[in-house]
Amino acid sequence: MLKKILFLHILLAFSFAVCAQSPAAFKVAPERPESGKPLTITYDASQTGLSGKKQINAVVYQYINYKWKAADLKLDGVQNHWKATFNVPADCGFLGFKFTSGEQTDNNQDQGYFVMMSDPQRKGLNAPGGYAGWGMARSPKYGMDIPNYIKFEGISDSATYHWLNQEISFNQPSKSILAYPYATALNATFKDDAAPRLQRVMAYLKRPEASELDLFNGRRIAQYLLNDKKLADSIEKVWAQRFPNGSLARLAAYKNISQSRDIPTILAASEKFLKDFPEYQHNQVIDEQNRINYGMVYQNIMVFGAMQHPDGDEVARYVDSLSFEALPNVFYKLIQIPYDKGNLNRLKEYSDLLVKRFEYFRTHQPESMAYLSPTEWQKEYKRLFVLNVSRVYSGLLNKAGLYAQALRVTEEAQKIQHYKQAAINHEQATALQKLGKNAELEKLLIKSMFENQSSTGMTAMLEALYIKRKKSAAGFEAYLESLKNPANLKKNQEELKGRMIKKEMPDWSMKDLKGNTVTLAGLKGKTIVMDFWATWCVPCKASFPGMKLAVEKYKNDPDVVFLFIDTEEYKAGFRAEVAQYIKDNQYPFQVLFDNQTEGAKTNDEVFSRVAKTFTISGIPQKLIIDRNGFLRFISIGYGGSATALADEISSLIELTKSAN
Repeated sequence: MLKKILFLHILLAFSFAVCAQSPAAFKVAPERPESGKPLTITYDASQTGLSGKKQINAVVYQYINYKWKAADLKLDGVQNHWKATFNVPADCGFLGFKFTSGEQTDNNQDQGYFVMMSDPQRKGLNAPGGYAGWGMARSPKYGMDIPNYIKFEGISDSATYHWLNQEISFNQPSKSILAYPYATALNATFKDDAAPRLQRVMAYLKRPEASELDLFNGRRIAQYLLNDKKLADSIEKVWAQRFPNGSLARLAAYKNISQSRDIPTILAASEKFLKDFPEYQHNQVIDEQNRINYGMVYQNIMVFGAMQHPDGDEVARYVDSLSFEALPNVFYKLIQIPYDKGNLNRLKEYSDLLVKRFEYFRTHQPESMAYLSPTEWQKEYKRLFVLNVSRVYSGLLNKAGLYAQALRVTEEAQKIQHYKQAAINHEQATALQKLGKNAELEKLLIKSMFENQSSTGMTAMLEALYIKRKKSAAGFEAYLESLKNPANLKKNQEELKGRMIKKEMPDWSMKDLKGNTVTLAGLKGKTIVMDFWATWCVPCKASFPGMKLAVEKYKNDPDVVFLFIDTEEYKAGFRAEVAQYIKDNQYPFQVLFDNQTEGAKTNDEVFSRVAKTFTISGIPQKLIIDRNGFLRFISIGYGGSATALADEISSLIELTKSAN
């Protein structure tokens, strides 16, 4: 009987291994490859979307210890016939392949190119991970597939259960790792008849020598699959007794950090947490499920430490402990938020430390990004660096007078952004101007204007160059418009037309900076732009240079009114702060103050009614109202470019003016 079962298993494993590599475009040799040995791959591009490409390479996804790790593979070939040899790691049980040429990829039309590995130590059996890899790669809802590899609904729960059952049956050490997805698939497959089978799983997870991970998975199964709170509580009790300083204690200490809003208390609790539960001792799987985020703990210490101790060393002490995932948020909190008002020297010191940590990961790919090949990681690293760091860092370098260094940062960023981010364009323009590179500066300004991604400062630079050449400013506005991409302008105009609505605006009455009352009824017959903002709102204020351009464009049009509604303020004396801010920045804005209802903590009476009426939330919000008091457009506004925002607001005004 045992021989018969083994024979059937070998036959089944062989048939599915062949099935996994069956697409005609993709072949491997030997047909039953073994872990730890070379594998020859042949790829016939003539049958795929990569036909005729001059160079094709591959990404190899290796399933090692039940996690995916990607590698680059260079192919050699001629006339659509490509070939390569890949040395399969000894602990790899399953492979997936993606073929690439530039930005184009072939993954067998979302079915994947897959190969199961045989176990060289156990003839006739698949290597550890072989069955699970075949099941998990095609079961995206279980969250253990290859990220961004194939996009389809996935195989059935019963199929997932089958392959996980095979894995656990022939590779016993996988029981603890795969317990929860196995139980989930089992439950979905057997439904009302699943309980007895789940109890057998529970018996294993509750055994005397059970690990923390076993008990954790047992509690999850009891809680979410068996819906047995009493059982879940009993497992948790055993867990706490066996591991008194384990993950449950870690979770309690982590939750304790957020129990207070007092910064010194949060700092002390965060420091104590790291002392009692060093990150190197944690169980990553359990912590992820319990939402324990060490990055947040480090952020607390670094950000609040910098606030409480301006001359402290918290940032320097903890920066090298930050994961790649934690870096962007820490950079935002520590550098970007205080960018305009913070101490330049300290911000530069902190940013240098954080940038150095970012750059460490360029050559030390994070484990969390192991599903990207080294080549893919380099591309993703550069994208994330530009997205999260380049603009602010180059700005600090410019402020510090390090223009050549700032220029290098922005030049690297342009390889990703291609002049489509106004903030990067602005910092590069600043560096070029300071370095006296006027020819390069003018090229940059023209490219930026073509993309309509310019700042008011860049427009001034361009005007200065224009006047220097023409000896006059005459015709500059027409010249500026001529630089913009007409195709983009037309496309944007069509998109804006599709956003037009017609809804009655709630009535309102508010006071301006001088205490004069302004009402909606009193503005009937005029096109109104209402911009809701607050002194604490960074994106609100970031949009003001663009809004200033729009205000100045319509300054001689008596039928267009701009109103900047200060709302949701919670600090005492905000009216004086608003007045000073508008004066300091020389904004030609008519500011109104939202009303504060009795007993309310903020002045948001009008905005609350508007938000409820039109189902919107949060600021900034820009509303365009027609001459009859109907709301025509809602725009969050500002995608980073002052000129683009001014053009958008201008288009919305003109569309509103012409609306019936």
